Amino acid sequence: MKCPDCGEDIEIEDWMGDEPFGCPYCGIILRLITSKDAYSDANDKRLVICE
Repeated sequence: MKCPDCGEDIEIEDWMGDEPFGCPYCGIILRLITSKDAYSDANDKRLVICE
């Protein structure tokens, strides 16, 4: 996935928790948000900046 602040690719395939972590490139604190679609049973993952 891409960091929403610096745009660099971040490997998050093994990341399952919702604990904040730092971007290895710019250092901004990010959180992985996973939401499940009830209709299609698909998972939507996105990175957001923690304040």
